[in-house]
Amino acid sequence: GPASPEEAAMRVMDLQAPLTSERVKARYKELCKLHHPDANNGDKNAEERFKQIGQAYQTLMQSLSA
Repeated sequence: GPASPEEAAMRVMDLQAPLTSERVKARYKELCKLHHPDANNGDKNAEERFKQIGQAYQTLMQSLSA
């Protein structure tokens, strides 16, 4: 079946369970550096990916604090 929002978010961020907020934060920082539009000459794909990563981060942090 379709992945849960958490599973989808983990896929976006390439993370495996079990998660801690520290791991999610660390990975988020890495991915932000890689995919930041400024680091990719304003590339549209990077920008899309950057947004997805931000959403995935929010999703995972919310589920961890639940």
